[in-house]
Amino acid sequence: MPRTIAVVSGKGGVGKTTTTANLAMAMQQMGEKVVAVDCDQAASNLALQLDMHPEPDKNLQSALEGKNQVNESIRLHRTGLMVMPSTHAIRERVIRPERLRSIIRNINGTVIIDSPPGLTKNVYNIINVADEIIVVTNPEIPAVTDAVKVTKAVEEVKGDRKDVKCIVTKADEINHEIKESEIHMALEVPVVSKVPYDKHLKKSIFDRNPVVDQVPHSKSAIEYKRLAAQMVGKEYQPPRMAGLKRILTRFRGG
Repeated sequence: MPRTIAVVSGKGGVGKTTTTANLAMAMQQMGEKVVAVDCDQAASNLALQLDMHPEPDKNLQSALEGKNQVNESIRLHRTGLMVMPSTHAIRERVIRPERLRSIIRNINGTVIIDSPPGLTKNVYNIINVADEIIVVTNPEIPAVTDAVKVTKAVEEVKGDRKDVKCIVTKADEINHEIKESEIHMALEVPVVSKVPYDKHLKKSIFDRNPVVDQVPHSKSAIEYKRLAAQMVGKEYQPPRMAGLKRILTRFRGG
């Protein structure tokens, strides 16, 4: 079965979908074949963040129900990234792990799942299916507290936390952040990335274009690319004169 990475969070609004989109695209830019799957039915924003307009009858749900082939539910982003979108549901449908496994088996490439926030039944089922878990949190007490619950849930399902990593987003945005070492101690998993919430990342979300594509020399894009390189086992060299390019972009109003 393809390598499957689930991006999860203890609460909404911490940057889970933004991380999914940027990590998937950065890995794809490094030559990996990646399919980003939106399993967040109640708030399916992955396609929206990628400025995609998928067909309403060909999505994750239609594939789960066997209404079409898996490859028919996968849409191609203009960058070459493959995306399986989800449809909004008034009430979240339960995704059976055996059915999700069946879909993943028919995907050629690394699968990155954008999970629902919190600890719903679907999140437990996604954790069950995934090979690796990325927990996204912010360096503030409510987000870290909820992230602790997620890592405990992973241990319940998997029996350990050895395939769990933490990404801290919106770093440096607040004056009184929880330290990286404290987050590591609380979650009992390694913190592999701290993504700054710079103005380029904010604008890219507004423009519905991942920052790794829109402003590849920005601090947030460089950190997502560094993380992607780590995930695929490659070395990453930041763009030369990235600081100067950021200054020039600022003068151009970009």
